[in-house]
Amino acid sequence: MTASAGGGVSVHGRVPFEEAVSRRVLQNGAELLVLENHFNPTVAVSGSLHGGPLFAPPGRRLLASMTAGELTKGTERHTKLEIAEDLESRGASLSFSADASDPVGVDLAGSSLSRDVEMLLNRMVEILRFPVFPEEELEKEKKRIVGSIRQQQDQTGVRAYEAAARRVYPPEHPFHRRTGEERIAALEALTREELVGFYRRVYGAGTLQLVVVGDVAAGRILDGLEERLASWARGPNTELPSVPVPEASPVRETVVMPDKASADVVMLEPSTLLRADPAFLPCTLANSALGQSALTSRLGVRVRDIEGLTYGIHSSFHATHIPGPFVTTVTVKPESRDAAVASTLDEIVRFLQTGLTEKELKEEKSSRIGKFQVDLASNAGIAQALDAAVYYGLGIDYLDRFPALVLSITKEKADAEFRKRVHPDRFTIVSAGSFSSGSS
Repeated sequence: MTASAGGGVSVHGRVPFEEAVSRRVLQNGAELLVLENHFNPTVAVSGSLHGGPLFAPPGRRLLASMTAGELTKGTERHTKLEIAEDLESRGASLSFSADASDPVGVDLAGSSLSRDVEMLLNRMVEILRFPVFPEEELEKEKKRIVGSIRQQQDQTGVRAYEAAARRVYPPEHPFHRRTGEERIAALEALTREELVGFYRRVYGAGTLQLVVVGDVAAGRILDGLEERLASWARGPNTELPSVPVPEASPVRETVVMPDKASADVVMLEPSTLLRADPAFLPCTLANSALGQSALTSRLGVRVRDIEGLTYGIHSSFHATHIPGPFVTTVTVKPESRDAAVASTLDEIVRFLQTGLTEKELKEEKSSRIGKFQVDLASNAGIAQALDAAVYYGLGIDYLDRFPALVLSITKEKADAEFRKRVHPDRFTIVSAGSFSSGSS
């Protein structure tokens, strides 16, 4: 990276991110990071705070997603329509979300032209600090989400995954998935008072981090954010509780859904992998060769291209602050289910026995580094990468170290770490589709 006139950087030069990012931690705990990038007149914001499903009571996890989603529906100073008009008239955007994919965080994202950055940050902080959760907006959103849940319950992939997660993760675990009807009942019973209570119990500056990247002056942005946020209370101590990894549940189950032309199979095993684990990169590099792409991975080539048993196949680790599952999904004709499952399991076992080839490892390293560099070609990509690095405790310099970290991974390391965490004999295998009631 090379330094620009305002102290910012170009990702194609040599100034390390560690040196180029301006950082300030406020007395209330809020962490602010700004990176000047003066190559186009735009700004991107990415951030987070602890307010995800992990901090809601078991059985009421939806409080997290509903609270985050309702933040933009009105504040003590502006209505939902006024906020929307402010943003849309300038081509700006703001979003707040929390869902089961990350049990810990509420995600913040925003963008605007650099000339409108003060408006963007004003609205962002106002929404964070002074939401009012209008009753009428909550009722509209409840109806919309009930409709969405009912649509999802007609999808074989959704039903298979939810059933597998229920088999493996107990009700108190944040990765447990309740039935659609249970979620609808909980949603319909949700009150505005519960959202207000959850917001007051969980939200605060103590776990807030904000990353601003773009055509701005770092000192001015940091001063402005400190002025806006300094009086926000630190909030509760939202230290991450210990979440145990459950025992595997190696069973097979069929969810019968009539009149479906295709079926989905989910093979799920609880994993110990965390995003900040040094094993994350070796494991995910190995998985990239096994099943990341339905077109070029080993699973895709064999089960899809050679044997013609699937429309799509994919494997992945779900690793955040909380260790999630290793999952393989297969979309099939119902009559091809058994053959596709057998072929998939056989290929995974073969991969575990032989490991990566040197050619695969080289290609996956090149692909991973290339994607990383492409992601850093935009302000939004840089903001998200910095946000993730800080969020998972990897450090700002993780962006500087990433290519070397990837290049340093050996075949032996990738194979060994992957083998520790993937065991086909421990898979929970759930199929959803138009099968006979006696099939399993």
